[in-house]
This record gives sequence, C-alpha cells and structure tokens, in this order.
Amino acid sequence: MKKIFLSSMLTLSMLLTFAVPLFAAPSIQLVINSEVVHSVAPPVSVAGRTMVSLASLKPLKLNLVWNADKKTVIVNAPGAKEILVLTIGKKEASYGEKTLALDVPAQLNKNRIVVPLRFISEAFKAQVEWKADKNTVIIRSADQVKKYKKLYQGADLVAARKIAVNLPSKDENTLHNTEEGVYYQYIFPEGEALRYYSVVGNLLTYYEIKDDVKHLVWEGVEEDSGKYTKEKGKRPPVDKTQYFFLKERVDNSVTYGKVGAKKPVTQALPDSASVLADIIVSISGEVRKDQMK
Repeated sequence: MKKIFLSSMLTLSMLLTFAVPLFAAPSIQLVINSEVVHSVAPPVSVAGRTMVSLASLKPLKLNLVWNADKKTVIVNAPGAKEILVLTIGKKEASYGEKTLALDVPAQLNKNRIVVPLRFISEAFKAQVEWKADKNTVIIRSADQVKKYKKLYQGADLVAARKIAVNLPSKDENTLHNTEEGVYYQYIFPEGEALRYYSVVGNLLTYYEIKDDVKHLVWEGVEEDSGKYTKEKGKRPPVDKTQYFFLKERVDNSVTYGKVGAKKPVTQALPDSASVLADIIVSISGEVRKDQMK
C-alpha cells in the first residue's frame, strides 16, 4: 500500500469527474481558533454544503494522510482513538467502528482534495458556527471550546480578559514606541473584556474582538501632554470609566486601578506569573457587562 502524505497532494496529476458540480463559494471567510485561514484553494459550494481543501484545516491540528491507491483520506486528531476514513466520491465514511453518511462526498477539485467542512469538524467534536450575514465559518477545535465560552459567556472577568489579550492576531503595529524606558500595561473599559488597549511605553494599541478574530483598530503615539504625535486608524471614543494594569519594572508586581484615580494599588504577583497577561487582576466591585448569549 502506497501512502502519500498531505504535503504531496499538490503534485497529484489525475482529476476525477463527478456528477455533483463544484461552484466557487463567494468570499467565504474561514476562521479556525481565531486564525483567519488564507488558502490557495478557496472554499467551494457543493449542493449547498461548504467544502474546503484539507490543507486549510491544518490549524485544527488534524493528522491527514492521502492514500493514492485507494483514493481515501485518513484523518485523526492527536490523542483520539477513532480514525475517520473518507473515500473520494463515496457518500459514506468510516469513523472507528461506525459508518457515517455524508450529504456530499470528498472530492478532487483542481488537483486538491476538498472535504465537507461541517462533517469533518464535528466528527472530531469541533464547534462549527456559520455567520450568514458575514459569510464566515467559525471553527473552534475541541480543546478550545471551553476557552471561547469563558471569553464570551463567562462571568469571570479576569479569566475573560486574560484570554482576550492572549488571542493571536496577525495585525501588526505600523507605529512604534519612542520612549527610552519601556513599560507595559493593559487598559479595559469598565466591566468589559472584548476590547482593550495594549500599551508599550507611549504607544497605545486598541483591539476589538469580533467573531473570534482580534482586530487592531487604532494605534497612537502619545505625548506627555496627552496629545498624539502620530496615530493610525479610527480612534475610539473615551470610555467613562477605565481600569489599568501596569507591570512594574523594578519587581514582580502590578499597579492597577481606575484611570485618573489618585490612589492606585500595587501588589506582588505570584511566583507562578510567567506571562504579561498575569498582571490582570480582580478589581473590587467590578462586574462583567459585555457577556454574549
């Protein structure tokens, strides 16, 4: 039996023709674990089902093997006992000892293997959400589902904020800190976790999280006077109440409190604190108010 791994799929020279036609899906955006997936093979629509290339599913950390002789795709997740086997052109798949029915079979399209997105995601207990108004498919792998629930629905504001600042973002700053001494802090609107400022020296970067993606909305370089010498993007309106968390440079401690208040609090961080997000601590009396249903 000859096996060719996923990386060699692009070299396949034989195309198969099937009765079900493939249509390019208009600008479908695929987001997996907060990563916007850009693939040379965009999603396609088959009989009303979204099909994606196997290569675009790499962020799910699935192990994918193409068997050229049997024209099968073998899929398994790290730590999972069950193995999913899809056969090109066949409306049945094996999953462990079970036989599962597919609305649309795996197919070859322009020398690339495309598979039904929802089926292969849900087979491995991933959470799949379709945002029709934004033509976006959002996938959260099984090991990430609880994290996103805490981010959006959790009452624990500290946990939600830590998740928010640790989400990946491919947006990069175009402006830079101009101060010699660098300090770091986060600033959040009262009771919120899904939008915040990240501050490095005198560079402020404002982020918003929407549909699992963290967007850099605005950045500015601030003078001592509070004015900005440079800025890019749309500056957000100033919130009535904001809380800051400042990492002290001289020791392992954080200074925090209400922006503009005269008496901030400084407290030592635990020895286990290892990432910048650990400076986010609980504010007495603050209650989360941006939870989503």
